[in-house]
Amino acid sequence: MPNQKLAAAESGSWAANFTATTGHLFDGFCELARLNLATCRSIFAGSREHFDGMLSAQTPEQLVRSQVDILPWAASQAAGYTRACMEIASETAAKLR
Repeated sequence: MPNQKLAAAESGSWAANFTATTGHLFDGFCELARLNLATCRSIFAGSREHFDGMLSAQTPEQLVRSQVDILPWAASQAAGYTRACMEIASETAAKLR
């Protein structure tokens, strides 16, 4: 009998650990989905703004300047996304330990 109780306790402990682990993974996945939506929203809004600037260019130099001006913005968007993605990954990994 004691072995059956021990096996039942270990089984319950395993199930609780599995449930907690999947919960943490799901939370991390949800945070990543929110990040993706926010990033898409930001990129679409910024792209529209830059596209409007390109349309208002009257000379080839202004057109090239407006295209060059988008590069720092795009780099900052990519860096922010990468940083946020790494934070989500590290938080999720910390919860799993």
